[in-house]
Amino acid sequence: MPVLTTGAVENAVTNPSINLFVKVLNNNETQPIQAEITLYSLDGVKNIIGTASREIPPLTSDFEIFDITNVLQFEAQVRLDQADNVFVTVWGKDANASLVAAHRFVMAELSILANNSSSAKRQRNFSPSSRTRRHRRN
Repeated sequence: MPVLTTGAVENAVTNPSINLFVKVLNNNETQPIQAEITLYSLDGVKNIIGTASREIPPLTSDFEIFDITNVLQFEAQVRLDQADNVFVTVWGKDANASLVAAHRFVMAELSILANNSSSAKRQRNFSPSSRTRRHRRN
């Protein structure tokens, strides 16, 4: 089961995303696919902040929207039961519902996790230093 990731994404910017759209397109003509989406906050400690599971019928797409209003750093992971003819994109939108170019990931920009058998369920704890905690200014 392949697991795709955005990697660590910075959201503490002048024009942050408040919503993250994760879209899965199934271009298979007869085979439905299963997609499990996990969103992590990376604000000091890696924590799951959202999950979704979708069965996507052949020749269709589906998406999930996550609220990332107060998330300064994040990672999105998508676990697929098979990856043939399946495409994933991730899009951030700001408070005006405009796309945030820095938070746009097409299939070629997503990474495949090397150890994907348990990565979506595993959490790693880090001790944040005073320099790693930043606050967004309004």
